[in-house]
Amino acid sequence: MDSSSCGKNLHWRALFVVLILTTMLRLSFSWWFFGFGTGDDTEIVQEGFARAFGLAYSPWQIRHLLLPDIVVAPALRLAAAAGLTSTSDLVWAARLPFVLLASLNIVLVFHLALRWLPNRRPAIIASFLYGLHWIPLAYGSTHFPRTATTTCVLLAALLISMRKRTLWCASLTGFVIAIAFAFRFSEVIFIAPCCALILMEQKSWPEKFQRGLALVGTFLLTATLVIGIEDWLTWGQPFSSLIHFARFTLVDRASSSLVTEQPWYFYLRRLPKWLPLTLLIFFLARLEWRRILRPLLFITIPLVVLSVIHHKELRYLQGVMPFVAIMAATAANTWWRQGRRTLTVILLSLSLVWGFSGITFLSKTSTAAVMAARDLSETSGLERAALSQPWAYGGQLWLQHIVVRDLPVRPTVEELSTAAADCQAIGLYDDVITAVPELAIWLTENDFSTAKTYRSLRSRPVVIFRRECPSKGRIGSERCILFTNGSRCQWPTRCEQCTNHGCHISRFGLPALSR
Repeated sequence: MDSSSCGKNLHWRALFVVLILTTMLRLSFSWWFFGFGTGDDTEIVQEGFARAFGLAYSPWQIRHLLLPDIVVAPALRLAAAAGLTSTSDLVWAARLPFVLLASLNIVLVFHLALRWLPNRRPAIIASFLYGLHWIPLAYGSTHFPRTATTTCVLLAALLISMRKRTLWCASLTGFVIAIAFAFRFSEVIFIAPCCALILMEQKSWPEKFQRGLALVGTFLLTATLVIGIEDWLTWGQPFSSLIHFARFTLVDRASSSLVTEQPWYFYLRRLPKWLPLTLLIFFLARLEWRRILRPLLFITIPLVVLSVIHHKELRYLQGVMPFVAIMAATAANTWWRQGRRTLTVILLSLSLVWGFSGITFLSKTSTAAVMAARDLSETSGLERAALSQPWAYGGQLWLQHIVVRDLPVRPTVEELSTAAADCQAIGLYDDVITAVPELAIWLTENDFSTAKTYRSLRSRPVVIFRRECPSKGRIGSERCILFTNGSRCQWPTRCEQCTNHGCHISRFGLPALSR
């Protein structure tokens, strides 16, 4: 076997190693960190449950539902057919498509680097830098949608870079960008670098025009059909979700996050968080700019657009990270060819550790709240609960048989009293109870006592308060008192039954039942 054949086999083995390693890590993370990051991932799972099992769930009107319909719901049906029945197991099964797509993205990064770069060495470097970076590694173990949109973006970049650049390749590029757009509207920004790549690669202006027209035309046709029909079936009006999204984001400049606006330099200020600064050293060497221009287009154009939009999150950079890895691998390979091999290995090793270090993000997900939701779902007699940020508890996934009232993250006594007056359980964050002692006073005065405090790593601790009926028995339990007609106590719900049998109203406006 000649040296080139051995080198080829070595590179394929290296790719196999990074695939197995990262896939196992994501599977482990998806199992151990079972909380939710924001309401976005909770929405996707709930919609998947609604499509697969008929969960009574009303999605937010700015959401297009293609992703949960074609990715999450089929995975849930397969999991149920395989014998999974518990909500916890099914929620985990809904993460598996994203784990697999994240692994596919590594393969696509490798092949795209092979297409753009001279040999397999930088392609393998790019695969490791991307695969072990915390953004694709962490979010690839969750239900967040941009793992799937990144798959579309990488496919688009591969198609537009085919050696035989036919009109079919340009049309397919427009198709996959339209699918990414339907998954998450913001991903439309990647049509710009694809068009720029056509302008750069094609030699004659007629070819540039034809391929650009094929790309944009197919994108518009696919987006019109997919978004228009799906929204018509879901909302009764074509493009309803797109219209509401544009109004919410661009006109009202609103956001579902507590902090709605960040400065334009947010991504630059957070640069050390998403880009290992040790990689920047490689760019001190003289580089062949034509080789890094392609990935640079897919980095700078989206970054500029994302910096203009008022709300910014590091997870929005998922589609950019493959191209950051490819460009850094190009620069590292230049150092290697120039003879700085020891220093190259040291810098790459430090960069891998730096890139991986952000994985601690997963420990901040709402694992504690999900633990509380699991216990609440198994609590007999519980009919109503008031919770801060119900999405953190999984929304209706575990609590579908309980009426859940939405509390602010830091409610006032008035807000708590209004929402929880007739509730049997309240869920608040532990730090909020400490910061607002008036809440604890109100809870005590209204017969609520601490049932359990839930903690998990750096997940925000949650305290569940349960209300006891005046007879000191848990609601619905055997110790609950009986009405004079023999019916069991349903305190704190005041009904005709209690008023008809000699019950009077307590100072809290609730039945004060007598034996």
